[in-house]
Amino acid sequence: MDLELHWRGPIGPGKFPTDPTTVEDLNQSGIYLRLKIYQNGRCIAYVGQSQNLLFRFVQHIRSILSLQQLLRDHMGSLVVSENFRDRFNFINKLSSLGMLAIAEAERTKFYFALGRDGFDTEYLGLIEAMLKTRAEKILCGDLENIQDITPGEFDHDITISNNFSRVGSEGYKLIGSIIGHESIRVIARQEFG
Repeated sequence: MDLELHWRGPIGPGKFPTDPTTVEDLNQSGIYLRLKIYQNGRCIAYVGQSQNLLFRFVQHIRSILSLQQLLRDHMGSLVVSENFRDRFNFINKLSSLGMLAIAEAERTKFYFALGRDGFDTEYLGLIEAMLKTRAEKILCGDLENIQDITPGEFDHDITISNNFSRVGSEGYKLIGSIIGHESIRVIARQEFG
């Protein structure tokens, strides 16, 4: 079976849709990459999937601004972790560090593939698991969410391929630097009880 990811984007602060038709178009299920690009070219990524991509993108931005995510400085070095003590220290220094959260939110970009364009949503978990596995190998530590999902059972071979016709050259380069440009081949497996 062939699953094709038709990549779109980027969406992020300053590029969120306001047209009702476009907003409705993003109230769809799909797979996504959340990327944060720093001044030294470092890219921190997050691979995810959602039944409602637009809602999930807003959730990510809101989490950054409400100090529920890791915060990094302009070079990508960790400044505020998920540790409660760090968060409280951050709040105590809000006037000097608040701009850090805003900068972190502003550098956030989302590239995504809608399920309706090339794959059934029953494969969201499998696609997410395979993309995370690939990203972990390529990024060597710059993936914020490590593999913690199982792809599930299936009785047929699957090929996950990428279509970059809806992203520019920057998107092609960024997505490739996270998950590669090559197809991912998944061999069938079933658990027997």
